[in-house]
Amino acid sequence: MQDDDFRFIPFSEISEPWIILRAVNCGSVEYLQLRDSLAAVGFLNSICVRPSKRKRGKMEVVDGLYRYTAGKELHLPAAPCIVKYNLTDQDVLAAQIQANALRPETTPVEYARQIKRILDSNVGMKKAELCTRLHINPEWVDRQLHLLSLTQPLQQAVDCGDIPIGSAYALSRVPYASQAQFAEQAKTLSVRDFVQIVNTYVKCFKEGVKKGRMDASLLEGFSPQAHMRHIKDVLAEYNHHHLGATYLTQAQCTTPLSAWYLALQWVLHLDEASVNEQRETQLRCRQQKILPSDKDKETES
Repeated sequence: MQDDDFRFIPFSEISEPWIILRAVNCGSVEYLQLRDSLAAVGFLNSICVRPSKRKRGKMEVVDGLYRYTAGKELHLPAAPCIVKYNLTDQDVLAAQIQANALRPETTPVEYARQIKRILDSNVGMKKAELCTRLHINPEWVDRQLHLLSLTQPLQQAVDCGDIPIGSAYALSRVPYASQAQFAEQAKTLSVRDFVQIVNTYVKCFKEGVKKGRMDASLLEGFSPQAHMRHIKDVLAEYNHHHLGATYLTQAQCTTPLSAWYLALQWVLHLDEASVNEQRETQLRCRQQKILPSDKDKETES
């Protein structure tokens, strides 16, 4: 029996396994992250190979097909390999079954949640710092985080594979309230065709926002949020009686009970003036979220 050894082997001398239990998903989170990491820092783990029984002079991948595929895509010259000389076909099959059982694929939305969790738990950490630490492309991280802006049913469709990841990235650029109308197209059209449709819609939507025609759409789903007025403001009104008479007159309160509930609304920022202020704030925020992206490069076919 020949002992195992370790050496760098050119990719031209390595072939895929004789049997593949799980094909490489080049659009998956794992693969894209691995490819970016390889491009940034090279191999951190070796590939397990054996002399091929079917291709003379070649080494056959036993474990590490994702690393092998990403390295070939990046045109890397060679890969660090552990060479196993004594594996049978049955040994290779058993090794693949074991490896696939231990490494279930992370879904795109799950990965996005993990990234957000890291950022939220590390106060002050910027996305650029996270990308540097993990050797991940910043643009890819942005696209992943944008998946969290999809509606829950669409997130589930992405994770189930019903919506291709390229179409999901495009769909995340559509305003939340309008996403559902594109769901069927995202599932059935090619990524290329769907991206063209989204680009056209988003361009028209942005023009409408600029001209103030989309305010109703931007405010769809708006609900005022109750929050306590600062105690200093409440005490100031209690002591000096500056606002009470004006509010009662504007609200046309005619009974003590209606005045009581008006006072509660004021304390909770649910009076008419406060609600209008919240509405205007949400409108500005959503406009700003959409319009600055004019500087971003849209995906063109």
